[in-house]
Amino acid sequence: MEQDQDKRMILQLLLEDLEELENRQKGKLAAGKRTDFEIAIASLRDDIQTLQVSINDEILALSTSTAIATDQKILAALQHEERVATQGRQFALAMHNGSTSDRIPNRPTANEATPPDDDDDAVSTIMGDLMDRMSLSEKTSDNGEGSSFIHPSRAISLMRECVSCFTKVDTIMFKGRCGHEFCRDCTKQMFLGAIKDEELYPPRCCGNVVPPGVALRILNYEELRRFSERALEWTAKDRLYCAEPTCSKFIPPFAIQHEHGTCPECHRQTHVPCRSLAHPGVDCPMDEPLHAVLEMADSENWRRCFNCRTMVELHHGCNHMTCRCGREFCYVCGSVWKSCQCPLWHEDRLEEVAIRVAEAEELKES
Repeated sequence: MEQDQDKRMILQLLLEDLEELENRQKGKLAAGKRTDFEIAIASLRDDIQTLQVSINDEILALSTSTAIATDQKILAALQHEERVATQGRQFALAMHNGSTSDRIPNRPTANEATPPDDDDDAVSTIMGDLMDRMSLSEKTSDNGEGSSFIHPSRAISLMRECVSCFTKVDTIMFKGRCGHEFCRDCTKQMFLGAIKDEELYPPRCCGNVVPPGVALRILNYEELRRFSERALEWTAKDRLYCAEPTCSKFIPPFAIQHEHGTCPECHRQTHVPCRSLAHPGVDCPMDEPLHAVLEMADSENWRRCFNCRTMVELHHGCNHMTCRCGREFCYVCGSVWKSCQCPLWHEDRLEEVAIRVAEAEELKES
């Protein structure tokens, strides 16, 4: 019961955080338009509210079953007393009517034995039916699509193998759309890995993204907070980082107002156009180092990702580029991949690949 109360508190704190994020975003966008950020927030809120309903139902069902278990002997005793009273009335009527002794029912005694087992069985049947209804509400259809969780009571009997660590587990497992099943620890590591490495975000299996609601079940509040921060960073189109050299913290979109972003860590402001510390009352200075890098990039035929603005150099291979942020673009013109008519490759870069392969084979032979 205490664990359920902790879950309810965590979910309530998450809802309050989401509400605060939405309040910060109000008035920044044109009416009628919804950004990917707002859609993600709405989806996460739906998952949280669904979990709240599930937890509340479980608490109510467990409270009911506990009450039945506590009052089981009392209910059985009351039922037995009613049976004794009925038999006593039948005995009195039989004596009054002068019935023969073989037709007179046995007279009940005040200290008659304790209620028979069938009374307990009746109450146990009620309790068993209640628990069946509880477990039925948690089951996921075998023919349903999407991912699901397996309740521990069923996982014990199934004893399925985790596809990641190859161990037989009896705890909650995550099952992806591809059919692969993960134990709780391995599922958690997918989310923790996405916090540290952008290439692992979003958590996925066989190309299918793990639903955000899974994180609510396996991560604690601190881990959820860190994952949410990283999700904002990894999905930002034009990322802004704190210009304070000793900080460099990511500044989320809701913290940017009037071309200035406020760092959530050190609270210093960064000027968005020049990416330097705020300089109120002073014209924005020319960012000479950046222009020097851009001039070098132009002379060396480098390209920048249109999404995260990361500089990319292609030494050999085709012109199809995939940035660390996941965006695909053409190295020749920098446009979104398949939106231009540029050639797929250049002969000199293919020759470079062949030379590298030949050199590698020579090293193996030597």
